[in-house]
Amino acid sequence: MRSGLFILPFLAIFIAAFGTTLASSFASQALLFKSTGWGLAAGLIALWVWLDLSGFRKFFSRKGAKYGASSGAVLILSVLVFVGISVITSRPRFDKTWDLSRDKTNTLSDQSVKAIETLSKKDQTLSVTAYFMDQQQEQTFRDLMGLYLAKNAKIKIEYVNPQRENTRAMADKLTSGNTAIFKLGTQENRVTTFTEEKITNALVAVLKEGSKKIYFTKGHGEGQLTGQDAEGFDRAAQEIKNNRYDVADVTLLDQGKVPDDAVALLIAGPKYDFKDAEIKFLEDFIGRGGSIIAFVDAMVQAQNINKFLSKYGMSFNDDLMILLPDDPLTQRLGQNNAIIQDFDEFSPITKDFARKSSVAILFQNTRTVTEIPDNPSKFKVSLIGKTAGETTVRVKNVQSAADLKGITQERVEQGSFAVMATSYGKIGEKESRIAAFGSVQFITNQGFLTAENRDLLANSVSWLTQDEDFISIRPKDTTKSTLTIATGSATLNLLFICFIYPFVFLGFGAFYWLKRRQA
Repeated sequence: MRSGLFILPFLAIFIAAFGTTLASSFASQALLFKSTGWGLAAGLIALWVWLDLSGFRKFFSRKGAKYGASSGAVLILSVLVFVGISVITSRPRFDKTWDLSRDKTNTLSDQSVKAIETLSKKDQTLSVTAYFMDQQQEQTFRDLMGLYLAKNAKIKIEYVNPQRENTRAMADKLTSGNTAIFKLGTQENRVTTFTEEKITNALVAVLKEGSKKIYFTKGHGEGQLTGQDAEGFDRAAQEIKNNRYDVADVTLLDQGKVPDDAVALLIAGPKYDFKDAEIKFLEDFIGRGGSIIAFVDAMVQAQNINKFLSKYGMSFNDDLMILLPDDPLTQRLGQNNAIIQDFDEFSPITKDFARKSSVAILFQNTRTVTEIPDNPSKFKVSLIGKTAGETTVRVKNVQSAADLKGITQERVEQGSFAVMATSYGKIGEKESRIAAFGSVQFITNQGFLTAENRDLLANSVSWLTQDEDFISIRPKDTTKSTLTIATGSATLNLLFICFIYPFVFLGFGAFYWLKRRQA
C-alpha cells in the first residue's frame, strides 16, 4: 500500500471528529455540521481506496490478510462502541458539572431547587416553547436549562425559529424574536431575559394556581403605587407582580374595610398615623385570616399603629438608628443609615441571608422594633433582623427632626437592635401573619436597587401569603468558573482521547512500518 496516501484516512477521522464537535457546540446548526463532517470523511476514505486500489488488492491477497481482517474488524467494532458511548453521553441527563467556585455561585440556587421539587410533585410536564433568532442567547438558554434538566426537572423544551415558522410565532403573539414561553396546564409565563433568576421566576409563576391580591395602603402620605419618583413603589410593585400576585392600592376609610379579596395588606410608609376606624378594619382583617406587613419610618407618629401591633406582640420605638460619625461608610452614604447584618437563621424570610455571612442590607430613616412576648392574642413573635452593633448606634426619644438637636450621650446607645420582626397565630380557624419593619425606604424606587432588597421584599410577601416553598435568595449573575463535562466538551474529549490521539500514533507507526518494508 502507498504510504503517502495514509494521510487521507487520518484526515477523514479528524474532519469527522471536528464536525461532531461543532455540531455539539452550535445546536442550531448541528445537522449541517455533522452531515458535512461525516460526508467529507466518507469521501476521503473512498478517495483513499480508489487511489490505492491495487495496494488494497495486494494487501488482502497476502497470507496475513485473514489475521489483518480480523484485527480490522476488532478495530471497527471498538470504534462503534466508542461512537455509541459518545451518542449516549451527549444527552443532557448525562451532563456533569463540578462547581469549583468558592461560594458555589454557579450552582442552582435554593429557590430553583425548591421550584424543581415542587414541579416534580405535579402529574404534568412543564412545556417550554423557545423562540430564538440570536444564536448566542439560544446557547445561553440551553446551558441554563441543562442545569434544570440535570436535576431531573419534568420539562419538555421545543426550539423554534420564528423566521422559519412565522405563522406559529404570530399565533403565540410573539413580541420579541428571543422568547421562551413556559406553560403548565392553563398557566403561562414568558421570559425574554435569560438568567437563572428569570427562568426560576417563570417556573414559580406557572406553578402557582391562580393569583392572590395584595393591597398597598394610601391616604396617609404614602408613596404612589405606580409612582416612578424616588418615593414611589413602581419597582417593588413590579417585583411582586413578577411572582404572580395582583397588586392594587386601597384607601381604607373609603372602602370601609380591607377588601374581601385581599390576602395581604402592606402599610407602605405612612407619614401620618392611622385613624381609630382604620385600626378596627385591620383587626377585622386579621380576624378573618388576613396578613399585614407594616413599613414605618423613624420620626413618624405611630401611636395607633403601635396600638394595633401590640395586640400581636410587636411595637415600634421612638428612636433613630444612625451610623457612627467616624465610620468610613458615613462619609459615603450619610449618617442616617443602619446596616442590618444579624439575621434569624430559622425565619423563612431571613434564613438564607443568615447562611451568607457577607450579606448586609442598608436601611434609611430606621426605627427599632420591640417584642411583646405576653401579647393578648398569644401570637408567636420573632425578631428576625438586627443592626450591626459595631457600626450602628441608637438615638433614643426621637419623634421628629427637632429631637435630633442637642443629642446628649445619655440618649445614645450602642449595640445590636432589632428593626425587623414577625408574629403569627390563630384567632379563628385560619392562621394570620404580621410583620413589622422599621423602615420603608428599602422598598421605594430609590432604595429598591440591590438584589438583597428585592429578596427581602419577595421573601416577606411569600411568607405573608404562606408561599414559603418559593422563598430563597435569587441567583446572582457572576463570571463562570466551573469545570464542566457536558455535551460539547464531553464529545470533544471522547473523540480526542479515543480516536484522534491513538490513531495519530497508529498512523505514524503504520507509515514507518511500510516505509521500512519498502526499503
